[in-house]
Amino acid sequence: MKNFLIAILIMFLSVYVYGETITLDLTQCIERALSSSYTIKNADIDLENSALQVREAYKEALPKISYTGLYNKNEENIYGGDLDRKDNYLNRIELIQPLYRGGLIGAGIAAAKKVRELSDHEFLKSRSELRLLIIEKYLNILKFQRELEVYQASLKDVEGQYNKALRKYEFRLFSKADVLPFATRVRNIRTNIIRVQNEIEITQLELKNEIGIHRKAKLELQPVNSVTYDLSGIDIEADVALARENNRDSKIARLDYEITKANESLARAEFFPKVDFSFGYTGEDGNFDGASEDWQWNAGITVTMSLFEFGQNVNAYSRYKNETEKSKNLEMKARDDIEVTLRSNYSELIRLKETVKEQEAAVESSYENYSVEKRRYENSLVSVVDFLQIESELREAKLSLLEASLDYYLAYEEYQEYLK
Repeated sequence: MKNFLIAILIMFLSVYVYGETITLDLTQCIERALSSSYTIKNADIDLENSALQVREAYKEALPKISYTGLYNKNEENIYGGDLDRKDNYLNRIELIQPLYRGGLIGAGIAAAKKVRELSDHEFLKSRSELRLLIIEKYLNILKFQRELEVYQASLKDVEGQYNKALRKYEFRLFSKADVLPFATRVRNIRTNIIRVQNEIEITQLELKNEIGIHRKAKLELQPVNSVTYDLSGIDIEADVALARENNRDSKIARLDYEITKANESLARAEFFPKVDFSFGYTGEDGNFDGASEDWQWNAGITVTMSLFEFGQNVNAYSRYKNETEKSKNLEMKARDDIEVTLRSNYSELIRLKETVKEQEAAVESSYENYSVEKRRYENSLVSVVDFLQIESELREAKLSLLEASLDYYLAYEEYQEYLK
C-alpha cells in the first residue's frame, strides 16, 4: 500500500511538472542558457585545463625525485676476483634539478600562458555565440507563432468565402470553376499551418535543450517589442578600426601566431645542450638484503646534447618557422575578414531598416487593396482568381514585414556583438 501511494505521488508530481507552463523573456532565456548549456560547461573545462597547463609548464623547472629498482641475472659471473655472483640488485633514489634546457622551459611557460589567454577569449566567444544562438531561436519561435496567426486568420477568411461559394454552387449561381480555386487555397493554407506548427515544435525543443528546460514542459515566450535603432550614431570606419585590433577573432588569431612562435622557440631549444644536477642514494649488491642496506650517496652534473641526427632537428625547426609564417599570414587574413564581415553586417543592417519601412507601407497598401477587391468580388466585379491573388499578396506582405522586423533586431545584435 505504501509503495502504491509513493507511485501515485510520483506520477502526480510528474504530471504537474510536465504540465507546468514556464514563461520567459529573452533576457531570462539567455541567462538560463549561459548557466546550463553543455557548450559553455565544456568551454569552462577548457579554461580550467589551460590554467593547469600553465602550472605544468612552471613545474617543469622544479626538481624531480625518482626511484629505480633493478634486478639482473646473468649467465656468467658479472664480477671477477673474490666476487662470485650472477645476480645483481640495484636500488636508487635520485633528485634531478634542471639547470639549463636551452630555453625550453621558458618557451614552454610562455606558450602555456598564451594558451591560457587564448582559452579566455575562446570562452568569451563561446558565450557570445551562444547568446546570439538563443536570440535567433527565440526570434524564430516568435516569428513562427506570428506566421501561424497570419495563416490562421487567412484560413478563416478564405474558408468563409469558400463556404459562400459552395452555397452559391449548390444553387447553381456559381460554376465549379469558381469553387475549385478556393478549395485549393484552403488546402494550401492548411499545409502551411502544419509546416509552421512543426517548425514551432522543433525550434522550441532546441531552445529548451539550450536553456535547460524539460522537453515536456510548456514554454511561453514574451514578445519582443518592435524597435527602430538610430543607426546614424554608428561610425563604421571607427568600428572597423576597433574591430581589426580588438575583436575576439583578431585577438585569437594574434594569440595563435604567438603560440606558434613559442613552438618555434621550443624547436630551436633542441639545438642546445641540456644540463641537469643530480643527487641520489644508491644501493647495489649481489643479494637483495645487501642492496637494501648498503647505500651510498652521489652527486653530479649531467650534460646531454644531440650532435648528429642527419639534420632532423634542423628540418623540424625549419618546419616550425614555416608554420609561424603561415600563422602570421592567417592573422592578417583574419583582420581582413573581420573588416569584410563588419562592413557586410552594417550594410545588411541598413538594408533591413529600409526593408521594414518598405514592408510596413506594403502591408498598409495591401490592406486597402484587399478591402476594395473583397467588396468587388462580393459584387461579382472580379474573378475568384483575382480575389485570391490579392488575398495572397496581403498575407505575403504581413509575413515579409514580420520576417524583416525580427531579422533587423537580430542583425543589430550581431553587429554589436561583433565589436566585442
